[in-house]
Amino acid sequence: MTTQPRPRSLGDLLRDSARRYADRTALVGPGVRLTYRDLDGAVDALAGRFRAAGVRPGDRVGLHVARGPLALVGSAALMRAGAAYVPLDIAQPAARLRYIAEDAGLRLVVCDGAADPDGFGPQVSRLTVDGDDLHRRADADPDDEPDVAPDLAAYVMYTSGSTGRPKGVAVTHTNVLALLEDALPLFGLGTDEVWPLQHGHGFDISVWEMWAGVAVGATLVAVAGAAAEDVEQLAELLLRHRPTRLHIVPSVFRHLAEVVAEDELVVPLRNVTFCGEAVNYQAMATWAASQPGAAPQWFNSYGITETTVYNTLAELTADDVARADPATPIGVGYRTSPVEVRTGAGPAADGEVGEIYIGGRQVSPGYLGRPELTAERFVTLPDRPGTWYRTGDLGRLDPGGGLRYVGRMDEQVKIRGFRIELGEIDFAMRSVGWVRDAACVVHTSALGEPMLTAFVVSADAGALPPERMLAGLRAELAARLPAHMLPNRVVAVPVLPLNANGKTNRRALAAELGG
Repeated sequence: MTTQPRPRSLGDLLRDSARRYADRTALVGPGVRLTYRDLDGAVDALAGRFRAAGVRPGDRVGLHVARGPLALVGSAALMRAGAAYVPLDIAQPAARLRYIAEDAGLRLVVCDGAADPDGFGPQVSRLTVDGDDLHRRADADPDDEPDVAPDLAAYVMYTSGSTGRPKGVAVTHTNVLALLEDALPLFGLGTDEVWPLQHGHGFDISVWEMWAGVAVGATLVAVAGAAAEDVEQLAELLLRHRPTRLHIVPSVFRHLAEVVAEDELVVPLRNVTFCGEAVNYQAMATWAASQPGAAPQWFNSYGITETTVYNTLAELTADDVARADPATPIGVGYRTSPVEVRTGAGPAADGEVGEIYIGGRQVSPGYLGRPELTAERFVTLPDRPGTWYRTGDLGRLDPGGGLRYVGRMDEQVKIRGFRIELGEIDFAMRSVGWVRDAACVVHTSALGEPMLTAFVVSADAGALPPERMLAGLRAELAARLPAHMLPNRVVAVPVLPLNANGKTNRRALAAELGG
């Protein structure tokens, strides 16, 4: 009996799945249904177009397409050509996209009809893709493909930056393959899996959704258009396609659970995995009570873009739901992705709060063009081998070895699953002409969801009413920041409070909101 060789790249993984699951449905989307053989052929054909346009292994190429099947096929084709795709979300402001294009050194951006192709400067070429690319097949021999080394970057994902500059995280094929090798056995996946591609290609959960599905021959349902944001449409999609699994941000799941309960919908999910935010236990109870059959298995995941999507997994029990401990269980590290809680003295004792460190094969090479920041966050430890990533997250170990997430050490927060550096919002607000000083804080709404409030010192003595200040501030910031970073509320103050170190005292500001 011969052993199947391990894939060296994600392109190899797709090729292997196309052989193994040739006639199984791989991708469903608006007007599209592709088998694994079809999907592999479409990726081959598009990779050939990219190579003909000059794409070579090691290049970085922007991917500026709407959510849907083209995002999956386009990213896979760029990786098969040996390039790293750089997500350029069409919903983000043009100024932010131009910054990413310049910072990543892009010379080519792949666009579709939904994207504006003219905002990246004269140095950037454009290649247009459309629905026809989902149905083309390659004439070239696959043996003519370039060799894609495992340590090449598969994608570069940009995250919020505390200095006002988003930072690019380069993640390799080896990083993603290590994630799949370690995490897939924990999920108990069957041979009939169906799950939605719920997240856009600029959100790293999409990497797991896509490639975990490809690895097991799942049917991937591309969530496109308004269904990605509208829970009513998402609920209708779940009813139509009857997925077995769902990976979702808790705040979105809360709205989905309410719609499902109010409309008395039966959605027989086997598994729900939460990501990106603290678990909402009430939403889990609402969902379970609304379903006539057994409740799904509940999982909570934890991971960082810099350490490749997921690093721990915890199954949530009925007891967890009943206790609703705000220190959410996040499980234990994967076999080759060790996770430790450490204090200044070394590994933390059971019950002791410390910083979470992540090591192993999922740790990315670092930040693109930011050696100082890479050296600060990607570190060596005196008592452990290899490189470890300092997450800035606080955790504690339970006596049984399970890990719980406690909070953040710095000014980074999570809103709808997106990592946000409050300093980046502050920087953008201070660039608005009528703002003398400003600081943003996160607080919890009456519905239990994180919200952003801006405290603003106006340069105009006759300051506008708060509601007009909010409208004006959001309008100004919309040209600089994505929608999830825009404040929900503004409070006018004469001066910002400072702490003993002379920095803005966000705790004092949050206390004014009762948070």
